[in-house]
Amino acid sequence: MLAAVQGAAEALPVSATGHGAAARLWLAGDAWVDAAHALAAAAALALAVRRRLLHALGEGLRAVARPSLFRASPPARDAALLTLGAAASLLVAAALDRGAPAPGPEAPLAAGLGLLATGAALASTALAPRRADRARADAPSLAGMLAAGAAHGAAALPGGSRVGAALVLLLWLGVRPARAVELALALSIPALLVSGLADARALLRPAPGAVALGLLAAFLGALAGAAALGALAERRRTGALALWVVPLGLAMVAYARALPGPA
Repeated sequence: MLAAVQGAAEALPVSATGHGAAARLWLAGDAWVDAAHALAAAAALALAVRRRLLHALGEGLRAVARPSLFRASPPARDAALLTLGAAASLLVAAALDRGAPAPGPEAPLAAGLGLLATGAALASTALAPRRADRARADAPSLAGMLAAGAAHGAAALPGGSRVGAALVLLLWLGVRPARAVELALALSIPALLVSGLADARALLRPAPGAVALGLLAAFLGALAGAAALGALAERRRTGALALWVVPLGLAMVAYARALPGPA
């Protein structure tokens, strides 16, 4: 159940860390669950945006030999944008992780405040501008993608949503909702692979059947989440997710305040 919840929350912009913190109040968890959900979610997101990724990979490799394709070919430009965005995301996340303190009693409060910030960002997309210029609405600038990648990496903090941070920024930059979803999901794949592979040894501890079930649950959860996000974005209803995220954040803050203080 925990793997399914976190898998879905990796694809939907509702914060996997926030939902993981909330779920762990009732469900037992271990490092192997984190590794399983990260690797399975990466596979599910790759499947969800496979056409865009395959085109970008093919044209990107061609553009290495013919750099002019980075300007002339939209898939080659996608390859450059995703490479730069993913690099920015990984660097920012690594810097934050190095300076982050170990989780303590304040973890529910941090997750709750992060969820509230995520909910506010999602709600703001109802006001995001729409561009009439289709070429500009199909892809952000290099600077815009670097900003989206940095926001994606920063959202690894408790209660943040990496997909959500990138998606909100891309929508505010005027990128078409369907394209913004594809780019935000594709940006998450390298981060999930790095996270999952870092804890991959933990997958050897539990029974193989439990690991297989966790991988399957996270994969299906992420796949369903990606499909739901695409449908919401097409209808410009991404902000409706705030109706779930904000109450969850308030509940986590209330729970944290109800905890007994240190003796």
